Amino acid sequence: MSKYHITIFSITAIITGSLFLTSQTLLSNSNNGEEATKISPTSVAKVNSSPENPQDANNLLAQKNQWQQQLGILQQDLKKYRNSGDIEKEIRTLNNIVIIYIEINDYPKAIEYSYLAQSKLKQSNLSAEKKSFIEPELLIALGTIYADQGNYPQVLNITRKIAEIQNIRIGSLTAGIGDVEKRPDKKPAQPDIRKDAQSLYLIAITQQKRGKIREALRTAEEALNILKAGGEKEGQREVTEFINTLRQQL
Repeated sequence: MSKYHITIFSITAIITGSLFLTSQTLLSNSNNGEEATKISPTSVAKVNSSPENPQDANNLLAQKNQWQQQLGILQQDLKKYRNSGDIEKEIRTLNNIVIIYIEINDYPKAIEYSYLAQSKLKQSNLSAEKKSFIEPELLIALGTIYADQGNYPQVLNITRKIAEIQNIRIGSLTAGIGDVEKRPDKKPAQPDIRKDAQSLYLIAITQQKRGKIREALRTAEEALNILKAGGEKEGQREVTEFINTLRQQL
């Protein structure tokens, strides 16, 4: 929301913006499978929308086949990294598999692999610094799942958790990254009505870009409900206008 004076340093904006960026970024289908490739928002929208003519239907099928091919490549990479003991690449590959399942709307599988990735990270011997970079990536993917399903309490818990991790990491720049391991008693971020509504509004925008118009409408309406319930008039007009735009796109 522009009136909330969002800056490029806003953690909330970074988190919610990353939801879209993460959903677009997949491992390459090259021989080594280690370079990232980005799928255009237009192609993603075609996957998530209903085809209106035979050509659109063919494009939709082709895009879904591409997702399936990339999924097969990622499964091969996963096996390779497990055999080699490269835990970091194994975790990142698991998270990319989560993203694939999100885009083909297989949310049970997405959640299964998301929890597996988080479990692997927790049990790994990676440094606290490395974990502080990987954990938000895993949470962003999980947050995308919950947002698409309309589970907003979980979404907001995740955005607060990521903000907490980011704050600890930023604070550690002056004290040393080792302090990440020494601050387990840090209190979780307290709920803030305006920030929560802002987070959902930004998530709704990313859902629109991903072609998930109905999900975006539901998320934007939740953001508006939060503002109204909290007596926050600032931002309501902008969200309402966005909701009207989404309704016209259905």
